[in-house]
Amino acid sequence: MIGMAVAVIEVALTEHGYTGKYWWCGDILANLTGKIWSDFKSPEGKATFQFAVRLFLILLAYYLMKPVREGLILDGGSAVIRSYALAGQAALLLILVPFYSHIIKHLQGDKLFHAVTIFLASNIMLFYFLGSAGYDIGVPFFIWLGIFSVLQISQFWTMVSDYHCVESGKRLTSYIAIGGSLGAMIGAMVAKFMYLQLGSYGLMVLASVMLVVAVLIPTTNTSMRKESASHSDDESISHLLGGLKRVFDTSYLRWIAASVVLLNLINSTGEFILADFVTGEKSGDEIGAFYANFYLYVNIATLVLQAFVVRPLYQAIGVGGALISLAVLNLAMYVSVLAFPVLAWFAIVKMADNSIDYSVANTTKQILFLPLDRFTRYEGMLAINTFFTRFGDLIQGGVIMLVISVLALPTIFLVGTNIVLCLLWVFVTFNVSNRFKAWTEKSEAALNVETEVEGGGQV
Repeated sequence: MIGMAVAVIEVALTEHGYTGKYWWCGDILANLTGKIWSDFKSPEGKATFQFAVRLFLILLAYYLMKPVREGLILDGGSAVIRSYALAGQAALLLILVPFYSHIIKHLQGDKLFHAVTIFLASNIMLFYFLGSAGYDIGVPFFIWLGIFSVLQISQFWTMVSDYHCVESGKRLTSYIAIGGSLGAMIGAMVAKFMYLQLGSYGLMVLASVMLVVAVLIPTTNTSMRKESASHSDDESISHLLGGLKRVFDTSYLRWIAASVVLLNLINSTGEFILADFVTGEKSGDEIGAFYANFYLYVNIATLVLQAFVVRPLYQAIGVGGALISLAVLNLAMYVSVLAFPVLAWFAIVKMADNSIDYSVANTTKQILFLPLDRFTRYEGMLAINTFFTRFGDLIQGGVIMLVISVLALPTIFLVGTNIVLCLLWVFVTFNVSNRFKAWTEKSEAALNVETEVEGGGQV
């Protein structure tokens, strides 16, 4: 079949005047290599490489700790406890988001990234010592790692956003995300093969080391920032709610927040369903081993999607179209679970769901913020990537309590709940897509005016 497809392509190209056995393979590879080299040889490309290495180390650390988190909370616990712990993350982030909004008045860019990363690395070592001393850290570590995943990664992407406009973001963000996907895959591989040898606390130490190395990466040239570090003329940065007020006051950010809440509500509900299946069949170290395998396969798929699908997808249907397609695909996958409600099939569905979420959805989400001005972007990104991300988990905790604990319905009922949520998400993504287009046009118009003014001043 593959040979026949190649032959058909060759015939079609020959009819258009192109000849030579497999010449086109070499041309495609040469063009691809040339584009990548062209992207990376510029100062902006060099900064992109530094960002990619940093994200590689961050996600390597995170995926070393993910099976540790699942093993600690599910061994002797349950999927319900896991669900309530997710809700606890949202409650803590409600406090952290306004606090962060005041911090960015004094620390920005690399300095803020360094401070946050060192603080979180020290937290890991604290858990290491407490766990080694015999304390039960299952629930606290689960809550902390959830906050780490949104706070550390959100802080990273806000730093990156200082250097990219919408067009360069579409072109270069995928390279940074590839670095992150590679780190996640290697982290999952190390966790899979070393979980039983190093144990939970050994993997914690290794993760802490990776974060310290990320801080040691040379600082990006700050002169490349697309905007200066001038103070905001808006009151939200000094408001009690900080970035939350910024989101509530900006229609575009409210729609992005709604999309993120639904995405994470659907995803975390799916995680509960998977955890319920797993705890029904496995126990002890088998749980950690299952999740180590699960995250390995997820991250291999994520890397493939990030490297070969994300950028062509943007070129084919645009950023807004990519977002809409995610909601439609999620809807189709959860409908299929109604026909095959077993662990073997649902594990495959969640692998696909998570890999698409970590590649297309995550990259798309970061690009959605690029048309905004700096402080709106900083506050909006942090509030949405942290609190509103975990707010979906908070709602999920209420859904689980109602469906499982109060109504005592079977877990499969949650699959139907996710189908309804996916339909709502489709509606929301259409609105986000339309507003992204409008904000992008506004941003490009402002950039053109600024360029013309600077050009006129040089004459």
